[in-house]
Formats: sequence, structure tokens, C-alpha cells
Amino acid sequence: MSVFYHPLFIVFSNHNRRNPHMTPNPPLRAPVPGTDEQGRRVYRVPLAKARVSATIYAEDYEALIAQGISGSWSWHTDARAVVVGTREGDTRRTHRVARLIMNPPDDHRVYVKNRNALDLRRDNLVVRKIKPKPTFAGQHRPV
Repeated sequence: MSVFYHPLFIVFSNHNRRNPHMTPNPPLRAPVPGTDEQGRRVYRVPLAKARVSATIYAEDYEALIAQGISGSWSWHTDARAVVVGTREGDTRRTHRVARLIMNPPDDHRVYVKNRNALDLRRDNLVVRKIKPKPTFAGQHRPV
């Protein structure tokens, strides 16, 4: 907490001293440890800009952190998935956390069994091969 000296009064504030209108960065959202219905250790990871949290097994979360993946996750409304951003030099990328957990080949997709995209427990994720889209090259297209 900083103290600002004003001629008429003293102001106690968390604002930056150089720029009083600038608010400080919020603290990193820490995962909340707990257990699930089967008694397995899980983390509930709060998501950025959302009032919800994702559930993940503790060993999967710790493995992602050991790989250098950030613990600051967010909810991507367009993709309806939990995502995490990474930086490699000047390049920024967004990855789906479910895909990082299961690590499928490129021609496979990760689906959620119970249709709750916030439930990232390994038992709830399944990997399936992507069905190729039909091509009509050289054929009569159906009308």
C-alpha cells in the first residue's frame, strides 16, 4: 500500500505512485485444491474474465506446469473451451487445455463426455479421429 501526501489530506491507496490513475495488476489466480466424488485430488482453476473454474486432476495440472504451461487460464466463448496462452519469442499462441492434457495426433480431436467443457478430468475426455469431409471433386454435386 502506498501513501500519497496531498496538501490537504493523506491518501492511502494501492495505485501506482507514478500514475495514480493506473490500477495495479491483479494477483495471479491460484488453483484451489480439493477432491472429487471418487476421492481423487483435483484442482479447481479459476478462469480469467469468468466467474467459473475448471476442474482438473492434480497430476495433470502439475504435469502441465512442469512443461512450462502457464497456470493462468481463460474461457474462450467462441470455441466454448478452456484455453491458455503461450509465448515463444515474439509469437503468441492459444492452446486448448483439453488438447494439452490428452496430447492427441493432429488428425484427432478431444471431446468431452458429459458436455461440460469446464470438466477437464482425464476420465471425462475422449480422443476421436476426425471424420474427413466429403469432397465432390469430379463428381456431380447433390442439389
